[in-house]
Amino acid sequence: MPHLLNIWPSITARLLKKPENGRILALFDYDGTLTPIAARPEDALLPPETQQQLTALAAHPRCIVGIVSGRSLADLTALADIPNLIYAGNHGMEIRGPGLNFTHPDAITARAALERTQSTLAAALSHIPGIIIEDKGLTLTVHYRAPVNAAPDNQRQALTREVDAAVTSAAAHYVETGQLRLTRGKMVLEVRPAIPWDKGKAIEKIRENYNDRPIPLYFGDDRTDEDGFRAVQQMGGLAVFVGPPRQSTTALHQLESPKEVSQTLRLLLEEL
Repeated sequence: MPHLLNIWPSITARLLKKPENGRILALFDYDGTLTPIAARPEDALLPPETQQQLTALAAHPRCIVGIVSGRSLADLTALADIPNLIYAGNHGMEIRGPGLNFTHPDAITARAALERTQSTLAAALSHIPGIIIEDKGLTLTVHYRAPVNAAPDNQRQALTREVDAAVTSAAAHYVETGQLRLTRGKMVLEVRPAIPWDKGKAIEKIRENYNDRPIPLYFGDDRTDEDGFRAVQQMGGLAVFVGPPRQSTTALHQLESPKEVSQTLRLLLEEL
């Protein structure tokens, strides 16, 4: 898997320099992609340089820019706070931006099941300091990075298994009845409506809003980004995994860190 910055001239030749190339749809995950992952969700702040670069890209006539995240839409817009951006929260189940106002209708029907799951989880995990059960309206996320990092090395795997078992048990009835599903990320467990929707379908939904079919780029760092990678590559776009090289990703290109994502944004602005 080539490092994107090492082959940047060939990428720009393919995506930017040909006369037939039109606009670019540049989409990014948030945590671990645009900003380093933090122990507490509210501490993952967008670096000022990255915010400035995204603002400049969003203002450029050849670019459409957005963030596709597991965070809630309200949380995402408050953290990024960039005009003219597309914000896709809860893995794209809610999308807002210029000409876009979408909430997946089937996601709303799972609200009662999510509330009961959250109540059960709050009781089951109350003895673990630092656990965060985040209600994101259309989904729930259990963050356990802080307690795992604080635990002795020989207890971390056991603590991870305990949290996983608690979430699995709390949601079991709703998973079995087809109302909810569980997904796993980097020290997070997510409880989502059991609907056929993911970041890939959200990216397709966003792109369909533009008649000129802009070339899609998607940068992400976690398992939930794999659907986005597959979608953009099927469209002839560019998928970039952010993190150490690994064999299990479907993305064909790689960057090491959010810092290198910022470097890529700077190069992209120079080429436009």
